[in-house]
Amino acid sequence: MINIDNKGRVIIALLLTFGVLAYLVQGDRMGSQQAGSEPPPEWPVQQVNQQAGQPAGQSGASNATTSEATKVTAPAGDQAVSGPKAEDILQGASAKAGGGAAFFIEYRLERDRQRSQQIALLKQIIDNPNSGGEGKQEAQKRLVELTQQMDLEMQLEKLIVAKGYKDAAVFIQPNAVNVIVMADKFGDEDANKIGDLVSRSTGRPREQITMINKK
Repeated sequence: MINIDNKGRVIIALLLTFGVLAYLVQGDRMGSQQAGSEPPPEWPVQQVNQQAGQPAGQSGASNATTSEATKVTAPAGDQAVSGPKAEDILQGASAKAGGGAAFFIEYRLERDRQRSQQIALLKQIIDNPNSGGEGKQEAQKRLVELTQQMDLEMQLEKLIVAKGYKDAAVFIQPNAVNVIVMADKFGDEDANKIGDLVSRSTGRPREQITMINKK
């Protein structure tokens, strides 16, 4: 049996104390290194969302909303700008009324009905918060043009009737003007007279003006 005096006990106690402290310090260093080498799993996700400028969980929803708005407004915008076709209005009126005064009544009704749909589409684009600034300006411009054209159509129809013709229907389009005149006889002189009147009133060249005689 080994006898240890007081001095020896103190030395052993100090050695044990230093050993425990060294172990604790080394453990703290290893823990710090592991913490620094393994970032939390949420960090890459947050970084991606911050680079995209959107909060987490909203990127997909925002893209879906934008895509859906494009699908809705693009076809409506094209139809609102192009407007109804003169051939469709003529065929619709002819199907309901073969000729005479009834045809001109149906023609105006069909023209006004399709114009109302066009105006509704333009207003939808203007009021749509997803519509771009340029799209809204184009729709507002087209709406003003339509209002002016509708007023000019009524004036031209009255002027043509005032020249001695039974009835008339005018349809102004972006690149064409269709004029239907009710007359028993309609020759080159009549076509030139009405063509000049329509050209002066609308500012369109004669090449864009089409005239039809409907008895």
